[in-house]
Amino acid sequence: MSTSSGRTATAVILRNLGSNWAGIIINIVLSLFLAPLTVRSLGNEYYGIWALMMQFTGYLWLFDFGIRESVVKYVAQYHASDRQDRLAATVHTAVSIYSGVALVAFAGTGVLAAAMPHLFNIPPHAVWTAQMTAVITGATVAQSFVFNVYVGVLMGLQRYDAIARLGIVFGLVRAVVLVVLLKAGYGVIALAVLQLVISLASNLVIYRLCIAELPYLRAKWIRPERGDTSMLLNYGKYTLVSNLGDKIIFASDSIVIGMYLPIAAVTYFAIGSSLIDYFRSFMVSFGSMLNPLSSSLDARNETGLVSRVVMTGAKAMVILGLPVCVAFVLLGERFINLWMGPEYGGPAGTVLAVLAAGHVLGLPYYTLSGVLHGLGKHPVIAFSRVFEAVVNLVLSVILVQRLGLLGVAIGTAVPHVIVAAIILPLVLPRLHPIDLGAYFRTVYLRPLLAAVPFAIACWIIRTVIMPASLPAFFGWIAVAMPVYLIPCWLIALTSDERTLVHGSTWQRLQSRTA
Repeated sequence: MSTSSGRTATAVILRNLGSNWAGIIINIVLSLFLAPLTVRSLGNEYYGIWALMMQFTGYLWLFDFGIRESVVKYVAQYHASDRQDRLAATVHTAVSIYSGVALVAFAGTGVLAAAMPHLFNIPPHAVWTAQMTAVITGATVAQSFVFNVYVGVLMGLQRYDAIARLGIVFGLVRAVVLVVLLKAGYGVIALAVLQLVISLASNLVIYRLCIAELPYLRAKWIRPERGDTSMLLNYGKYTLVSNLGDKIIFASDSIVIGMYLPIAAVTYFAIGSSLIDYFRSFMVSFGSMLNPLSSSLDARNETGLVSRVVMTGAKAMVILGLPVCVAFVLLGERFINLWMGPEYGGPAGTVLAVLAAGHVLGLPYYTLSGVLHGLGKHPVIAFSRVFEAVVNLVLSVILVQRLGLLGVAIGTAVPHVIVAAIILPLVLPRLHPIDLGAYFRTVYLRPLLAAVPFAIACWIIRTVIMPASLPAFFGWIAVAMPVYLIPCWLIALTSDERTLVHGSTWQRLQSRTA
């Protein structure tokens, strides 16, 4: 393993990570601005329906069968080995399969919409609105299936930066139109239509970007060859199992609440969990980039560099995520009070604190998932995800009846810690050569020690300073950040890691200047 190879891999990660996170930050800022307007315009009841529909129709993604993740892996693998014929056959087969899946998914939307009044505590006057919202959202998901192949192609080529820039443009357009619609008095159906139009337009541009990279991948419907179909499904079947677990974990909370509590309670939970969703988008974007990277390294038999990606990537995930988790736990309620209003701070802040506490030890999950998917050793991810999902659902159903929203949050956080901090690390050495003791010391011990001063600073902001406005709140967070960054640089990172980060960053800045 050469230093130049390490710096090249790190530079690719930094390029994609910087673009991805820039897009995520902009969309989060837009969401933070739009959320209060949306809640007040729709009201707790209809906003609860909107949040419920987003999760309910999210189950349509189970028709994905893990094919996009298969496309990411095999595009990265075949592109690295310059096998254009195999790459084209894989993509065209995926397009043909997804075309049929899109039709089935849209038909399934009708069944879901018809069943909704019998499943959830939706007031009679809002049933038709909820059903129409579900159908339109289902159409959005259905058309996305076909274009998802081309998203997978760009991800396999490690062009996350192109996807991120596109997301920024369409995110801004969506925000402007959304404000206009809400100010004009439109409701959730208009929001669903807007989502459909923006998604379709974005997907068409993604297709054009993909063809610009690889012109021989123009849309082509073929009769899928048995071998190519089996290859995609054999890899994707475990991703399907993992996706099923994801949906139960992240798309069932509102459903459980909607079944056992008034529909308005979904709004309180959605506010707290939405902040975790924004945060998770950072972590998922980092982990997903390790899939094609590790697949390419594995195709070139660079085992040592893969091990380095596992260890450094897991620690980077903890270092990057810790300040957010600490701030959510100690300052989440204060932030929601200032952001959404005192009515929401108590219940939503409690949900946020519990979910964030679970992520403190669960952060390495996204690195391990990305690398193991790239190496084709993702069955363990799939089965651990199902275990987490089953425990999550059982705990949530039991605890929601005793503790309400708090019970659902606990039911979500506890199994994630078990899987990410115990099960996966113990299984990892059987899948890839790695020192387990060094893993725990490197990934957890050093970053957690470095985060202690920042936790104290957040406690002081909460109990002593108590900022009275959002600008003051973010101002004090900015003041406290050096208390985290300096110990991280000195304690969490080794001297070799500091040298690598410094060299890769400087190389990136020089290329930008040129």
